[in-house]
Amino acid sequence: MSALPAENLGPWERFVTARTSAAFCDAWLALLREKFPTITQAAILVESSDGRNFVPIAVWPEANTDMARMGDAVQRSLGERRIIVQPSKDPADHQHIAAPIAVHERITGAVVVETRLADVALPALLRELHWSSAWLTNLLGKREYDAAVEASTRSLGILEVIATGLRHARFQQALFDLCNELRRRFACTRVAIGLVREAKVSLAALSEAATFEKSSPLVQAYVAAMGEACDLAQPIESHESYRAHTALLQRTGASVALSLPISQQAQCLAVLTLERGDDQAFSEAERKWLETFVALFAPVVAQRRDAERNSLQRLRDEAGSFLQGLVGPRHLLWKVGTAFALIALAVLIFLPVPYRVSAKTVTEGEIQRVAAAPFEGFLAASYVRAGDIVSKGQLLAQLDDHDLQVERAKWASDRDQYDNKLREAMAQHDLTAIQVVSAQRDEAQAQLDLLDDKLARTKIRAPYDGVVVSGDLSQQIGTPLEAGKKLFEIAPLHNYRVILQIDERDISTVQTGQQGELVMNGLAGQPMPFTVAKIMPVATAQDGKNVYRVEAQLQRESSLLLPGMEGVGKVSVGRRKLGWVLLHSLFDWLRLSLWNWGL
Repeated sequence: MSALPAENLGPWERFVTARTSAAFCDAWLALLREKFPTITQAAILVESSDGRNFVPIAVWPEANTDMARMGDAVQRSLGERRIIVQPSKDPADHQHIAAPIAVHERITGAVVVETRLADVALPALLRELHWSSAWLTNLLGKREYDAAVEASTRSLGILEVIATGLRHARFQQALFDLCNELRRRFACTRVAIGLVREAKVSLAALSEAATFEKSSPLVQAYVAAMGEACDLAQPIESHESYRAHTALLQRTGASVALSLPISQQAQCLAVLTLERGDDQAFSEAERKWLETFVALFAPVVAQRRDAERNSLQRLRDEAGSFLQGLVGPRHLLWKVGTAFALIALAVLIFLPVPYRVSAKTVTEGEIQRVAAAPFEGFLAASYVRAGDIVSKGQLLAQLDDHDLQVERAKWASDRDQYDNKLREAMAQHDLTAIQVVSAQRDEAQAQLDLLDDKLARTKIRAPYDGVVVSGDLSQQIGTPLEAGKKLFEIAPLHNYRVILQIDERDISTVQTGQQGELVMNGLAGQPMPFTVAKIMPVATAQDGKNVYRVEAQLQRESSLLLPGMEGVGKVSVGRRKLGWVLLHSLFDWLRLSLWNWGL
């Protein structure tokens, strides 16, 4: 028995035998209408392909402008994700019922009906919508699954073809294999790829042709067709209005040609051209596959093309990009940056500024006296330390004099004994005894005088008014001292020598009589002018570099300045161009390095 036409089948037969989503939904609405005759109109909405809105896939009885009044119920149902029942404003005795359709917790569609159903039958209709919408959920879930499988298959195929373009080290060979792979996949008669550089197309690869003559008419026809697609910046399928493609078909004998520009950031990088015979046009699915492929293949073309540039091409491209940004209609930041760079360069070259040589500076006393240990002994007391101001004759430290006092008492006793013996010898007129005893008495007196002198020198006193520059014995009480050991250094107040440590690279610019300013670390807000007085011709190593000792004379004395203070001094050596001031050290180092390398 032959199958009946779809329009002669009942709603259930059409529902069971439906081959398309639209037929399935139409049959579903017919079944719902058969069970609830009070329904005046109904529609099933599904998510559009771009996912931005919902479009009807089935309506009953037919699409008309009256269905727009059900839109409010649909919007509420989709927004609130629940069944909405609300009265109709026109006609007033109707109700609108909208139910969302969810697949994996995502709203993918909705069912909306308008009915004259009485309130007593409303639960039955809602229950029917709740249970029977499972068929629609399964349908939309299957559509999403089929779409996902199709996208996955398309993506896998695209990745396989792109992998062909990355397989070879040379880009030319990769494009040749890519053309052969596309020819096999789409059953084409020929596939060609052309690269675009500076708005000029050149044929790079042709399927089944490892080599070709670039000046041949066939190659020129391909170049013209690719240039046409590149100029229009859109896919072109063979048509009478496209002269270059028509000429290509006449020369190759193919019936269909499709050219797709491979673009990145609105710049055409290459053009892909495919040809078919026997009037086999490219389907919508094939066009979608190819358009996705060229979009994903564009970064590969850009990367591989740039990687195979030689040094001259790289320099030319970078210079062209810079000039385009500099004089083109856009790239305001480039223009502003270049203008600032030119202004800065002009300032560096032409602007003269005062040039001053900086150097670490220390102050020293004009003269310095050392208070040393007069003889070996032990430290008994210390009364000052570095930084203390002392007056002439002030006691600085004292040595232990116990042993000296004992020895003095011994020699004083011996002298007294010799005095007594001398008187006895004189009373007896013993000349020999007188001479011997007198000599012994003189020896005892000499030892006594020596001890008195040592006892006087156990007290270390300041030689003049000044400041203790160095020395702190407060932690060394009771320790032994060697003869001549330096205990303190004392410099007179307000008589200082300023020492500048000039780097050897700058010493050639410094001369006697030049002016400068000195700022000490403890007196940062008080610059002090000075004059270069003397340049020592001997360099010393300090902090890893050679420096020359330069003496300077302060133009006015400062009561706040003390010996040993450190700071920074700057010697004015004239005026130089700003660029020279900032970069001369670098240029000097570079010249020295080149000379050292023998260049």
